[in-house]
Amino acid sequence: MRQLVDAGQQLQAEGRYVEAESLLQSALNQAKASSEPLAIARTMNYLGVVKHTRGDYSAAEALYRSATETCERNPAPLDLAAVLLNQARLAGAEGKFDQAEALCKKTLDIYRARLGPDHSNVADTLDVLGWIEMRLGHYQDAESTYLQSVTIRRKTEPPEELAASGTLNDLGFLQYSLGRYAQAEETYRRALTIRQNVLGSGHPDVADTMVRLADLYRATHQFSKAERLLEKAMLILQEALGPEHTRVANASNNLGVLYCDERRLDEAAPLFRRALDIYQNALGRDHFQVAAVLSNLALVQTEKRAYQDAKDLYSRALAIMERSGGPDHPDIAAVANNLGQINSFEGRYEDAEKLYLRAIGIWERSLGPAHPDVAGCLFNYAATLRKVHRKQEATQLEARARQSLALHDRENPAGSLVDWRELQRRAK
Repeated sequence: MRQLVDAGQQLQAEGRYVEAESLLQSALNQAKASSEPLAIARTMNYLGVVKHTRGDYSAAEALYRSATETCERNPAPLDLAAVLLNQARLAGAEGKFDQAEALCKKTLDIYRARLGPDHSNVADTLDVLGWIEMRLGHYQDAESTYLQSVTIRRKTEPPEELAASGTLNDLGFLQYSLGRYAQAEETYRRALTIRQNVLGSGHPDVADTMVRLADLYRATHQFSKAERLLEKAMLILQEALGPEHTRVANASNNLGVLYCDERRLDEAAPLFRRALDIYQNALGRDHFQVAAVLSNLALVQTEKRAYQDAKDLYSRALAIMERSGGPDHPDIAAVANNLGQINSFEGRYEDAEKLYLRAIGIWERSLGPAHPDVAGCLFNYAATLRKVHRKQEATQLEARARQSLALHDRENPAGSLVDWRELQRRAK
């Protein structure tokens, strides 16, 4: 049985998930025949990870639940913590963020009590908690959590250790979300180098970092670099995981966003629809990732001036976001900003103003006043005020937007990667 588990985990590490699942299922069958409760629980946990990775969430959840019950009946705190952490990862993937956060904190308590505060297992748990905090819109908490993980890994692991790449991959996304683009690029590149050196260039985890780096390039208007990375990542993910996997949907969605930015709407729409179909089939119609794609489809409809269709899509996305992340999540600010633009296009200026004020308030609280999204929304708001001849207020907002961008430059001394003229052009 131990040989089957080791071989299955090796195949999993290589990204050969179908073969890994087969071996781990055989290992579980042997464990059940041996009637050793903890051996059964551990093997269930290993198999659950592969099921989760392949997108079979219901099977993974059932395995984790059984493993948890076994560990609780046969007290084994460290085994229980390992299962709870995987349950937290799964709950996060399913959009059950409050549940995931509680599981992470319970896991942290066990690991810190049994292994001490500087163990690598504590860092692994902090990584998961940081990601959950990001999804909840708690960016400052997430940054603190990731920095704790980085500190632990510096003490306990070589800098090229594979586990560190996971921390860096998520820390890079946090930096990107906060508008620290140069810092995020450096972090992503470090993660990518580690993953390529350890896993090889064709591993799906390498592709995941490529997708994130490509989105950074898109945000900084390096479109050709972004497109090359996304197309390569899509091929890797499809070959490793199959064409209907949620990670393929993520890459498809991001490529669609890139095409939107380039005004290639007829190419973007099919990519969004493909991502939407995959997400809805795998995760259900009310998942937070479904909301993200709905918002992107609404952008396409907005560009085509099909405003009612866009508003219907945004309304559905907004309802999902408010249920999953609460009323003050930064994703809600993005939808409010975009709905504000539609209302402005339609001459509904008072409604537009309310939406812009909501977006600005959320973004300033969660991302800070120096974020490029704040500046973009201020420019949009100013453009609407000019339409109703409130020119003095508009001028003040434009000055505030420029101050926001200047503050962003000062806080990012590696140099601004934000195109000021592009922000102003989109506001017109």
